Amino acid sequence: MKRWRWLVIGVLGLSMHSQAQTPRYYALEVLIFSRPNLVSLQDEAWPSEAPAAPMSLNLVSAARSGYDNLVLLPARRRTLSDAAYQIRMRMNGSVLFHERWIHPLTPNQATNPWLRVEGEGRDGGRLSGFLRWSIDRFIEVDADLRLAFTDPLTQEQRVFQITEFRKLSSKDIHYLDHPAFGMIIQADPIEGPDG
Repeated sequence: MKRWRWLVIGVLGLSMHSQAQTPRYYALEVLIFSRPNLVSLQDEAWPSEAPAAPMSLNLVSAARSGYDNLVLLPARRRTLSDAAYQIRMRMNGSVLFHERWIHPLTPNQATNPWLRVEGEGRDGGRLSGFLRWSIDRFIEVDADLRLAFTDPLTQEQRVFQITEFRKLSSKDIHYLDHPAFGMIIQADPIEGPDG
């Protein structure tokens, strides 16, 4: 009888462990944009030396190749397209990066890969950064983003930075803010890898 009890406890333990590691699928959308008049933000700039980049994968390339069940969604499935339009037309800003993809989120953020995002704005600003996603009770994103801009008058390079860890609830729109640029995030739960 004791053997059966230990067998049942072992099976339940494995079952709970596998449920904890089972990915939860989300359609993630990220819109990163720069504001106009970056030259006037001289006091907000960081030194131009960037720290060493973490081991990372290019987000778009990884999703196109199906790495780790990432799936890049077509532009027509983006839900923040109106926001991107408003940023370009009303705010005169530049959209640096805008993608929507299916992402199987797992716990333990430290073991999840950094995904690299890159882009260039019409004002010459160059985005380079990293995002790392996980899920516990809430969706978690670790963001390390830099916007490099060359001042046309002085030819001096300025670097603006957002480094933030944020817990997000799904179905809400979230915003990471900086005077020079921002990131809008939307996460929608989906049934499985096919969305």
